[in-house]
Amino acid sequence: MKINKLSLLFSTLLLSFSSIALESDYAQAINVSSVSQNAQMKKNTIVFLDDVLLTQGTIKITADKLTVIRGTLPNHEIMIADGNVATFYQTQADGKPFDAQAKRIRYDLGKGKITLTGNAQVKQLDSQINGSTIVYFLDTEELIVSTGEDKDERVNTVFLPAQFEKEKTEPTENKTSEKEE
Repeated sequence: MKINKLSLLFSTLLLSFSSIALESDYAQAINVSSVSQNAQMKKNTIVFLDDVLLTQGTIKITADKLTVIRGTLPNHEIMIADGNVATFYQTQADGKPFDAQAKRIRYDLGKGKITLTGNAQVKQLDSQINGSTIVYFLDTEELIVSTGEDKDERVNTVFLPAQFEKEKTEPTENKTSEKEE
């Protein structure tokens, strides 16, 4: 009897996770693997421990520990990935990768929000953003980066030269081809 309740709770949690993923991710199964797991039925919580990997379509979360808390409403679960380095990856609707890492990643499905805390970092193509806390809104693809309480700490963004070189060469190539005609 307990196994059936656990399976039902786990299936409900995983199916509702797909609400924020890319359209192509919706039809994909969610797979979670770990060394061990602990389901607390009365608390509506499942804890996955050691070498945790969650995948669904393009979404990939890795952590030392993943806590899934069932929401009071459908699709309002909260997933908290903790680790020396926890990671979140997803291919966005425009094809760009969203690659994030931090000590803690809190994924709030109801709000469509990912909060990265502790050495937070987001990489996308040739740019990288670092801060104490990074909040990412999935629907609008908006990032809010802060340094925390330490006023001496700074938010850092790095744009690699490849981004600017591409922009410089495009107009030059157009002028060259116009002269040749």
